[in-house]
Amino acid sequence: MPRVALLHARPDFATALATTVERVRPEFEVDVYTDSASVPARVARLLRRRYDLVQADELVGNGVLAALLSERRGVPLVAAVRGWADYTNDHGQYSLPKAWWLARRAQWVLDRADAAVFVSEVCREMMRRRYRFDEGCVIDRPFDLEPFRRAAAARSRDDDEFRLLTVTNLRYEEKARGVRTVLRGIEPLFDAHEELRFAVAGAGRAFDSLASFVEAYPHADRVDLLGFRSDVPSLLANADLFVYVSFLDSLAMTVLEAQAAGLPVVCGGTMGVPEAAGAAGYLCPPTPAGVEHAVGELLRDPARRREVAAASESRMADYDERAATAYVDLWASLL
Repeated sequence: MPRVALLHARPDFATALATTVERVRPEFEVDVYTDSASVPARVARLLRRRYDLVQADELVGNGVLAALLSERRGVPLVAAVRGWADYTNDHGQYSLPKAWWLARRAQWVLDRADAAVFVSEVCREMMRRRYRFDEGCVIDRPFDLEPFRRAAAARSRDDDEFRLLTVTNLRYEEKARGVRTVLRGIEPLFDAHEELRFAVAGAGRAFDSLASFVEAYPHADRVDLLGFRSDVPSLLANADLFVYVSFLDSLAMTVLEAQAAGLPVVCGGTMGVPEAAGAAGYLCPPTPAGVEHAVGELLRDPARRREVAAASESRMADYDERAATAYVDLWASLL
């Protein structure tokens, strides 16, 4: 039985992958190592077991540890890259010395990886502009769909509001710009649809600037900035339509979560957002006019809205299984 060690900074990714692999391909045994344990504790546990392959989901911390273990044990290393901005400093949040240091470590790991996996084509291409690596492959990122499915099944609403929702990460100005694009796009729709409401869940350094924008917005009384929320499945379950525009995304997990909740999804067609939405999403230009047209159509046409929602449910029915199978196929090719 092949044994795989996942050294992942994101326990949700690792746990979903391990659980699904052991269900669909039980001939593989998968152990999860996350940052919740100290480095010495992880090393001690790793050295007590014999692994046939190691995988890391980032290139700076766990990636270095996984590369050292791979070399010590003579087993393949898979580098799974979840995004590019922290490695390329495209968000501009790192000093030049820190960006240089991160890039050196990331390249060191990529040089030792037997395979590189990227969450989207755009992620692979953005990394290729700065780093050397073999062709690599693109595999979807598994996640736990059940909280979103359960919340959707328990949905209970007794009002006449039409609720638009965005869930985002306001650490990045590029994502706050996406929210402002949505707000500009739906401004005419507020005038035509008195039942319309819009909520934004997310926190980070760009929150205050977005709050200032909303304060001056013509329909500020119908926009709620919720900040960080731990009950995202419940928020999604009680929304009528998910809308998302972002100018910095390798793979928009929030779009996948909305689809897991069975929501119709409108997405701006830029960066890794279209790959997250897939054929099930309603893609529009990432402009106010594009958002107005797409949201307006689904707002006015319940049948079309149900059609897009059904596409979400269909796409997510075997999402984790497809992603896990792709990972196992890659692992098997290296063993």
